[in-house]
Amino acid sequence: MNPPSLQLEELTSPEIGSLIACGYRTVIVPLGATEQHGPALPLCVDSMHGLETALRAARLLGQTLVGPVVPLGCSPEHARFPGTVSLARETVVAMLKDIAESHARSGFLLVYFWCGHGGNFPMLQEVLDQVADRWPPCRVAGIRDIQTYVRETWDAMPPAQGVPPEVSGSHAGEFETSMMLAMRPGLVRVELAEAGAPEPLDVIFDRMMSEGIEAVSPNGVLGDQRGADAARGHRYLDGLAEWLVADVNKYQKELGL
Repeated sequence: MNPPSLQLEELTSPEIGSLIACGYRTVIVPLGATEQHGPALPLCVDSMHGLETALRAARLLGQTLVGPVVPLGCSPEHARFPGTVSLARETVVAMLKDIAESHARSGFLLVYFWCGHGGNFPMLQEVLDQVADRWPPCRVAGIRDIQTYVRETWDAMPPAQGVPPEVSGSHAGEFETSMMLAMRPGLVRVELAEAGAPEPLDVIFDRMMSEGIEAVSPNGVLGDQRGADAARGHRYLDGLAEWLVADVNKYQKELGL
């Protein structure tokens, strides 16, 4: 059965029921954010690359749907930049629980939360610890080892393309700018692209979280937006999707899906 879309919200309820009955038992839920991404990028970056990589992974996995992207997350370090919408930790936790329960009630056997926004990772761990097996036979899963994920993707892929870490960056740098050029070039203000803080995230993380990102980067960029490239962006998106496929596969095998 070939669905007209892999995005849950673009299907009818009867279509989803039929797909689940035909073996579409996995749903990937992208966790995004609405937060500043420097002078060249819109606030939807995390939501967009989270959704796009989830869709690419779903095509590779087969019999997998993608739930509505969660467009708001926990972003207090960006709060002083206009437009940023940040939810409280307890709000995110409650929301993820409700989303998981809804998908379990629909009949999915694997609900996998995919982090397009790293700030949601601590809340995701709290949720997984509480509800991973609350609604049998459904399993609620997601990224558990953020350090391995970052090391194997965000840290590894840009150097393989000849892009140094201080350029690719960890927020709104070349990595995310290239992905946006691949997905929605019309939303990238290329002429406004700027360099930001070049330091590794682990060096500036504590100060950023306690004082706000503006304390370490006045323009809100960690990396360099200039020199981004759409072709590299597609390779980045494919690499993230492949990592996601491998992680989802682990849980599918455990469940016999």
